[in-house]
Amino acid sequence: MLTGFDHFIVFVNDLDAALQTFRRLGFDARAGGEHPAFGSHNALVALADGAYIELVAFKNPALAETTFWRDGVRKLRASEGFGGYVLGSSDLARAGAYIRARGINATDPHPGSRVRPDGQRVEWRTSLLSESPVGALPFLIEDVTPRDLRIEKPSEGLGSRVRVKEIVVIAKNLAATRDHYRALLDVEPKHVQNKDADVEGYRFETSWGSLVVAHPTRGGNTMTAQLNARGEGLFALALGVESWGWERQQLKARGVKIENEHNGFLIAPEEACGARIRIVQV
Repeated sequence: MLTGFDHFIVFVNDLDAALQTFRRLGFDARAGGEHPAFGSHNALVALADGAYIELVAFKNPALAETTFWRDGVRKLRASEGFGGYVLGSSDLARAGAYIRARGINATDPHPGSRVRPDGQRVEWRTSLLSESPVGALPFLIEDVTPRDLRIEKPSEGLGSRVRVKEIVVIAKNLAATRDHYRALLDVEPKHVQNKDADVEGYRFETSWGSLVVAHPTRGGNTMTAQLNARGEGLFALALGVESWGWERQQLKARGVKIENEHNGFLIAPEEACGARIRIVQV
């Protein structure tokens, strides 16, 4: 019923500027269209495995605040960057019933749509698993119109070479959020802790990638700062590629700032509209 990572939301102030930012990183970023009922518009950054990064800006923040984007507007006021993320479903009604039976609140499917720049209307259904679509839990989506109308696989650029490998989600209550994910994914997690011992969490391994639920154990680090300023939600996205050294060279040649890490590198968040995107070895 759950088909895997569907997309990852980045809130931005200026959609056109964000498009150019992600194109500079080497992605084939394209205008997505309008969400008339939600006061927003978007652009899409397709990835090789069918998932994508969604850049969202608010054309009408006042309207957006009356919709499920209200927490997204709040996050964007704090700074640009990741909001939440979305899991795909092949049968949203059945998935919702299954999830509710495991103790997680799941709303009934709600219709959504946008109009692409070419006039094509794209439709889907969503189900929220918490009060906020951009909190510690994802929301679910099921296509009504064919999925390739919503997102086309990339044929060129960095997106055509990378696949989702891992995401990190910040949670206020680590134990409670761990239990929610255990019920949602039906997977037993492994306790993890970084080498500096200032962040701990639980890793869930699935057939479509890893998911880490994390919480800072002391102040003074980047995760604490984001939790305080922007609340729970998606913290980092790791994209796997066959040759991260070559990708690093390409980005450095464009003047993009990066931070070297073990088995890969982090694109400096200020180079990616505040989003923490890692490029790592597959």
